[in-house]
Amino acid sequence: EQSRSMLAGDMIAAGSKLSADDHVLIVAYHLPLKVARAAGGGYVIEWDDERGLDRAGMNLPAQCTYIGCIELEVPSIDEQEVLEELLFKQYGCIVLFLNPELHRKYYHGFCREYLAPIMHNQMHVTQDADPFVPDEWRAYCTVSQMFAAKVMEVYSGSEMIWVHDYHLLMVPSCIVRKVHLAKIGFFMHAPFPSSDIWRTVSVRLELLRSLLNVDLVGFLMFEYTRNFLTCCKRLLGLEYEFQKGGFLGVEYEGRHVILQVSTFGVSPPGVAARLAAMERGDVRVDVESLAAVYKRGATVIASVDYLDRLKGVAPKLLAWEALLRDYPHYRTGHVLIQVCVGARNRIQIETAPAVGRELQAIVTRINGAYPGTVHLEVRGCMGPAERLDLWCHSHVMLTTALREAINTTPLEFVLARHLANRAAGVCVVSEFTGFARMLCGCLRVNPNSQSELVETLDTALNMSAEERRGRAAKDVAHIQRCTLEAFANRFVTELKATKTKRAEDFVCVGFGLSKFRLVCMGANFKALDTAEVVEAFQGARRRALLLDWGGTLAAAASKGFYDERETAGYALPQQVLDALASLCAEPSCAVMIMSGLPKEVVLSAFGAVPNLSLAVEHGFNFRLCGGGAPALRGEWQQLTPEYDDGWRSVARSVMSVYADRCQGAFVQTKGCSMLWNFASSDPEFGYMQGKELQTTLQHVLADFPVAVRTGKGYVEACLKEVNKGAMAERFVSLLEADGAGPLDFVLCAGDDSTDELMFASLKAKLGEANPKLFTVTVGRKPSEASSYVDEPRDIVALLELLCSYGFRARGAALGGMGMVKKSSGSISKLGASHSNLASLA
Repeated sequence: EQSRSMLAGDMIAAGSKLSADDHVLIVAYHLPLKVARAAGGGYVIEWDDERGLDRAGMNLPAQCTYIGCIELEVPSIDEQEVLEELLFKQYGCIVLFLNPELHRKYYHGFCREYLAPIMHNQMHVTQDADPFVPDEWRAYCTVSQMFAAKVMEVYSGSEMIWVHDYHLLMVPSCIVRKVHLAKIGFFMHAPFPSSDIWRTVSVRLELLRSLLNVDLVGFLMFEYTRNFLTCCKRLLGLEYEFQKGGFLGVEYEGRHVILQVSTFGVSPPGVAARLAAMERGDVRVDVESLAAVYKRGATVIASVDYLDRLKGVAPKLLAWEALLRDYPHYRTGHVLIQVCVGARNRIQIETAPAVGRELQAIVTRINGAYPGTVHLEVRGCMGPAERLDLWCHSHVMLTTALREAINTTPLEFVLARHLANRAAGVCVVSEFTGFARMLCGCLRVNPNSQSELVETLDTALNMSAEERRGRAAKDVAHIQRCTLEAFANRFVTELKATKTKRAEDFVCVGFGLSKFRLVCMGANFKALDTAEVVEAFQGARRRALLLDWGGTLAAAASKGFYDERETAGYALPQQVLDALASLCAEPSCAVMIMSGLPKEVVLSAFGAVPNLSLAVEHGFNFRLCGGGAPALRGEWQQLTPEYDDGWRSVARSVMSVYADRCQGAFVQTKGCSMLWNFASSDPEFGYMQGKELQTTLQHVLADFPVAVRTGKGYVEACLKEVNKGAMAERFVSLLEADGAGPLDFVLCAGDDSTDELMFASLKAKLGEANPKLFTVTVGRKPSEASSYVDEPRDIVALLELLCSYGFRARGAALGGMGMVKKSSGSISKLGASHSNLASLA
């Protein structure tokens, strides 16, 4: 299968390396630049190495163009144009300007107030207003489209596109709409929440499908990757697998999306250079208020956090208060320095003032009881030089974030003390941060347990020098190996190595953000050419049509427990019955309806059509009629005439036991099979129960002519050699064996997985490249069929075409249309009505 042949060995090319000829478009919410107006006019611009995405920090051996916003507000259009040209020419950066109202709705509204808590596993609870604000969502989509437009300004077809973080989740879909073949990577700096939390997002499918429109997705930890995979399984029914080379892959619409667990880091050369500059006095370090604390000679426990409740500063202060209360000897000679930063990316955190007041109240109480034991400092920002100076004067570094992905301060603490030749310190890290699993020498702590925090702090403060050195040595080795440069190089190298997409293999499907997706079809999979079908039908002497019912001649029924047709009836539109009757009236044309439903149901719908062959229950029972061969007009027959029916009671009893165990599962009985349906159950528990049921059924039914197979949401026990593929092959064989000559036109149409067996069987029997064989699937999706139509009414329109023009001389009454190949392929574009066709003639 072309659509499923892209294995990981093909997806990731071994030995791919970056070169100076490669070009990467790095798309992030904020450019790695500091831009401010100079006092005498003009601008002061410098690289912001704190963001980790700057040219020096990543040190990529490729051309890099950055796309993003800046913190400087530039209202004048003329000034925007001047600054845009300056940043592009001198810094290789493309700036995007947002008006204040759009920025407020996009960043402070949707990103920070709605999406950020979700990403950090915090569920919104509706109180006096809906937390999801449609205007803010529209602003988020608008900004995503603006970012995509900026990408298109410089995209020539060869660049790789690397998108960063949850601020730009919709950007991949916006880019793919414009360029289907772009190589896109996405790295998530934030955590990815559990499926229970993600399912509460009002626009969960839009965001999830956009992430799946990329080629490579990176997460900091496997925990976040697992959460993402679980969301894909529960919301979209997608499976994942470990692939060649150790990669995780998700198959989505015929494409393989590669997942990477990426270890982020800091740049050791950059930290060393900054420490050296500080030693020489080349960098001004603004730590006057802290210097007074250092001079006291106390043991320093230090921490730097944003003024954000998720950073867990309050639990940290309360644990410190408990430590001082329960361990009196820490009340002197020990001080907790807590620096809180009120701006993120130099953008003021809206909740910072309120959080600051809460923390100040706790600190005032602690210092009132135990004077001088806490030094709280609130700053608008804290530069890297000030942080490194703090780490060099600290003995213990403490972070108690309630949920956090990338926070490099623990790495800075360990590395700075090592490079500055200071005694090894102790790093106490919340187990809910991304680096807790990576720093093997740190002490991990649950910030929600005050007693555990107190005990861990006591352990850190009493740790021997030998143990501190041993733990620090492990962490330094990791930090020097898993650097920022190594992370960036690995990600972009693997993005480059993903298999290059071909235009003929892919098509964009769906309108709107929730339905849009990029589907891999394969080079030979195309829209049905109606004119070609009609022309072949006209030139044939013997014709056979094999047609599925549900989803092909009429809309598909629900696959759940309730089938509305059981109460509303199975009647078909009269136009379908009229078209079938017209085709069956011709002796040179044999038509068979293929259905999985019982005989009585199929007869109630199609029994009134004369000379129509029927195959029910996937071919278990069938009736041959028409086709100009009187010998075929007979009674109902069975595909396998003799079989032991005793297996049903065994299968039913076993399936019933598992249905009782698994909520939402139920047993369905069909003519040639029995189905254990768990589509409405918990996907993971249902899958586990299904695997166990499959093993049990294979054991207890080993002596019966029964096959046990699984599909999406079901386990099926069915008679061997009974399926639509075997029935299609039998139908064609019987028609060709009646002495009336070979078939020179075969049309087979279906829509689901059972119909794929028909397509494969007919291709094997008649030849895959046979110009007289037309296999058609309904819906654009990976398939064994050679072509597709969009919906069932297109198949009905095709049958009406064949009735009106198919039995005339070749090319007659079609005018120019008969010879024109319709590359667009959709029947609806030709027009389903006879009057439209006549107007084209």
